[in-house]
Amino acid sequence: MKQAKQVQEEKKLTTWEDIEELKPQLYCCGGFDVHRDKIEVCILRGVEKAQAKRETFGTTKKEYNRLVEWLAAEGCYNIAMESTGVYWKPVFETIEKIAEYTEHIWVVNPQHMKNLPGRKTDVKDAQWIAMMLRVGLLEKSFVPDITIRDLRECTRLQRTFIQEKARYMNRVEKFLQAHGFKFSSVMSDIFCVTGRCLLDLLRDEGKITEQDVLNNCHRLRSHSIQEISDAVCGNLSAAEQRLLKQLLHKIDSSQKDIESIRTDMLILVEDFWDQIEIIDSVPGFDNESAIEIIAEISANPQEHFSSGERLCSWAGVVPRNDESAGKIKSRKIMHGNPHLKSILCQAAWAAVRTRNSSFHKWFWSHQGKIG
Repeated sequence: MKQAKQVQEEKKLTTWEDIEELKPQLYCCGGFDVHRDKIEVCILRGVEKAQAKRETFGTTKKEYNRLVEWLAAEGCYNIAMESTGVYWKPVFETIEKIAEYTEHIWVVNPQHMKNLPGRKTDVKDAQWIAMMLRVGLLEKSFVPDITIRDLRECTRLQRTFIQEKARYMNRVEKFLQAHGFKFSSVMSDIFCVTGRCLLDLLRDEGKITEQDVLNNCHRLRSHSIQEISDAVCGNLSAAEQRLLKQLLHKIDSSQKDIESIRTDMLILVEDFWDQIEIIDSVPGFDNESAIEIIAEISANPQEHFSSGERLCSWAGVVPRNDESAGKIKSRKIMHGNPHLKSILCQAAWAAVRTRNSSFHKWFWSHQGKIG
C-alpha cells in the first residue's frame, strides 16, 4: 500500500489511465457500491490488465448470504465498501459472522474517495472502489468489534432518550408558565423531590393549596413557605390536568427507558472496567462518560490509531490546516465524530470547573487569551 501512496506523491495522478498503470497490490479484490435496495459488486482479477466481473444483489438476509457464497466461489478475499449512511452495516456484519477473512474487509471514508484523482463519469462506483483497493490508494476506516458496536448503539440511543426526556421537561416548564405556576422562580429544579410531589398533586387534584406546600416542602429551601405558596398555588381545568398527566407520563416513560438501556450497557462493559476506571480518574469524566468514550473509540484505541494526534483528528477536535500563500483561510474544526466530540466538550467544561485540577488552573490562567 505504501508503494502506491509514494507514487501518488511523486507523480500527480490525474486520469484513470494513470491509476491503471500503477503496479497492482492485490491479484483479486472486490468493490461494493451499497444502496438501500441493492448492492453493486465488481471483482477485479489479474496481474497486468484486470478482468472485471460484476453482479447485483438485493439487501435481504437471503441476498446477503448469496453474496457471501458468491464471493467465496470467486475466491475474493479483499473487499472494500463506502461507509455511506447505515446501509453498509448489515453487509459488513453478515460477512463478519460467516466469513473467516474479516481482516480484509475495508470500510472506507467516502470523503477520501472523492479526493482521489482520476475519476471518470463512465466508471461504475463498484469498479472504482475495487480499482482503488487493487492499487493501494484507499485508507481503512475504523470499525470496532461487535461488542463495541453494540455498546455504541446503546450509548447513542440512551443519549436520544435523555434528550427526549429533557424536551418534555422543558415542555412542562412552558406549560406551568402558561397557566400561572411559577415553579422555576422558587425552585432551582422543578423536578426535585418537592417539585415532583407538588406536580403530582396538581396532576391528580387539579390544584395546589398552601397546606399542600407546607406538607410537601423539604426543610432545605432557599425561599419561605409563603413565597413558594404564592408562586405555585392555583387551579387547573380537567382538560389541563389531562395534558399535564400526559407530559409527566412521557417523562416517567423516558426515565424507565434510560434505566433499562443503562442495565444493558453495564452488561456489555463487564470486561472494560479497568479502562473505565482509568478514564474516570481524569477530571471532568465519570463512569457514564467513560462508557460513552469506550463505545466510540473502543477499549484499546492504540490498536486502531497510530497516535493521539490521529485520534483527535478523527474525533474532529483539532483545527483544520487551510493555508495558502502564507495566509490562513480557516481554522475551523473538522466534522469528525459528532458523538465523541459532544462527550469531550462536556467533559472539558466539567474539567475546568474541577477545583485544584491542572485543567482548571490552565483554563483560568489563559482566559482571555484563548481564541
